[in-house]
Amino acid sequence: MRGEVMPSLIRPGGDLVEATNAQLGIRLGDLEGHAVDITRRRIWLAIWVFTLIFILLGARLANLTVGGDGPMSATRSVLPQTAQERPIIVDRNGVLLATQISAYNLGADARKISNVDETIAALAEMLPGFNREKAIRYLNSNRSYVELMKGLTPQQYKTVLTLGDPALKMQKADRRFYPHGPLASHMLGFVGSDMQGLAGLEFFLDRNLEPSVHDGNLPVTLDIRVQHSVRAELAKSIEKFYATGGSAIVMDVKNGNILSMVSLPDFNPNLTPWNAGHQRLFNMATLGTYELGSVFKVFTASMVLETGAATPRDTFQTSLPISIGKHEITDPHGEKRPLTVGEIVVHSSNIGSAQLALSVAPEVHWGFLERLGLIDKPELEIPELTKPQLPHQWGEVERATSSYGYGISISPLQALVAGAAIVNGGVMYRPRLINDDLPLGVRVISEETSNHMRQIMRAVVTHGTAKNAKNSKFMILGKTGTARIAGPGGYDSNRLMTSFLGAFPAHEPRYAFIVILQEPQRVDGVYGTGAGWNVVPLSTDIVERIAPLLGVMPQPANVPGDEGFIVHKVKEVL
Repeated sequence: MRGEVMPSLIRPGGDLVEATNAQLGIRLGDLEGHAVDITRRRIWLAIWVFTLIFILLGARLANLTVGGDGPMSATRSVLPQTAQERPIIVDRNGVLLATQISAYNLGADARKISNVDETIAALAEMLPGFNREKAIRYLNSNRSYVELMKGLTPQQYKTVLTLGDPALKMQKADRRFYPHGPLASHMLGFVGSDMQGLAGLEFFLDRNLEPSVHDGNLPVTLDIRVQHSVRAELAKSIEKFYATGGSAIVMDVKNGNILSMVSLPDFNPNLTPWNAGHQRLFNMATLGTYELGSVFKVFTASMVLETGAATPRDTFQTSLPISIGKHEITDPHGEKRPLTVGEIVVHSSNIGSAQLALSVAPEVHWGFLERLGLIDKPELEIPELTKPQLPHQWGEVERATSSYGYGISISPLQALVAGAAIVNGGVMYRPRLINDDLPLGVRVISEETSNHMRQIMRAVVTHGTAKNAKNSKFMILGKTGTARIAGPGGYDSNRLMTSFLGAFPAHEPRYAFIVILQEPQRVDGVYGTGAGWNVVPLSTDIVERIAPLLGVMPQPANVPGDEGFIVHKVKEVL
């Protein structure tokens, strides 16, 4: 019956209902199609997004697989190198001194090594210097990561990959490389495993160099040819005289450029230098302070001539010792006669030098040493610098003994900078390893005083304590120093520090140098142990080698630049 009622209920409005349903059907159909389109678009958008993400992830994984900068499985695991790029360091002629090379550290997950003996045997065959004992200990430790070897080359890295062992892991660790090994180690310094500078110029660069400079080459003042020659001769003399060490610096007197700086013993910055030991890491040239003995007489004579306390012709009685309180000053090999200012330097008279120092007021004496840079810490683009060791008091005894280099300790660098100013016309330049703009010099003595001192220092070579340098073709001038080394029981006459502060060519000095031997011994065929017998011949050999490299021409002994200009003038000032 329900089947009959329902049609009757619909039928009275059947036409309207059917029309309305027809219209609604059309509208619903449109809406349904629109919704489908939106859904389709969303699906396609989602597909594209997931595809893009997949592509990016795939690219990232591919990058890691071929040795990128992130972690991954198997032997191709490479960790990121976060340290900033360091500049390539070259010498003044463009010769490479320090650069960055690709390197890798080899490690392993000890828990996943399937056969320890086979793995070690394979690695030892591939990698020269591989430490089997350490590897055995580490690979049997059951640790998730152990480091087996550092500093693998790219070729060694590829070779290790051929093992296909997923337990082996590689860490990218670019390293600093110094092509000349120990040759300029104290000047260049070294970096740590994180590529941060720990010593020398490398330390300075991290803290003082503009970031833009890291993008290219950094030229320094060093001349590697000169450095090689200086180091070779110094090493030869250290061996010959059984010295415990030595140092030498060569500087351009016209601008303060350091062309060579050697301190022996030294170290190889390529071979974990922080393990080299204190003696090898210690830079005698800049960090050591020493009583340089009679080298100081150059500064004392310059002072009295510059201040007018004495003229070149003034004489001082040196035939008898002088006493200051309980302190007696003597000359071991005195002339026993009055000496001029020049003769006091040439014959190295302690008695005469003490009188020169005491001829000026204490504040004038101190002020002159300060003017020469001998009181304060020097400046240079390395951290290995130190203050001089100064007397606690500045009485007559201290002033007298400091006049000939006792009781005051300075670095070889300080002595060289002061000496360069004395012979170059009187202008002091800040020493430098990096060329900046025009060097700024400060006048410390007059040209007249400088001229007198050049003549006197040349006479030290031709007539005085440095006669073993007289035959050099390059007209050396200078002053010797032989000082006893202080110990717990006082000064030890068997332990000497010998030094020679000089320059060349004498008629117009362009390059100054200081050379030091620490505790040279008496050897067969050599008369004495003083500076004139060891460090002066050494300095001469150095000059003979480096002068041609620097464009200095040899001079015959009888040219006006020597006999005419120097010796005749020497007679005048002596």
